[in-house]
Amino acid sequence: MAKILLVEDDAILVEMYQAKFELEGHEVHIATNGEDCLKALETFEPELILLDILMPKLNGFHVLKEIKKQPELRQIPVILLTNLGQAEVDMNQELAKALGVNDYLIKSHHTPDEVVTKAVKVLKASGHKASQDEA
Repeated sequence: MAKILLVEDDAILVEMYQAKFELEGHEVHIATNGEDCLKALETFEPELILLDILMPKLNGFHVLKEIKKQPELRQIPVILLTNLGQAEVDMNQELAKALGVNDYLIKSHHTPDEVVTKAVKVLKASGHKASQDEA
């Protein structure tokens, strides 16, 4: 299946998302802050990045800008994850679109199953054959 970089600082969410993606046959690498994400991208080539916005060291938007600057990384699909309030979400969705994200999910509105389903759709749209029905 797909190689996924999960960038999330909430240990409970990391455990839930990682378990669900691995059950579906995906390889998951974890980064718990923005700096670790950028370091991981030096050696790990994901086919999808799930990127939290509010994180220690570097926030998700800073990381996203760095990813989009690098030709070898900019084509990797990115799904932003957040639990910001609605006003911040509206503003950040516009910024996210301008920066070329593939989807923007509010964590509290989506179960881990729904996050996996969205991720699979983004992978398929990017040309990867990552169906939940494959296994």
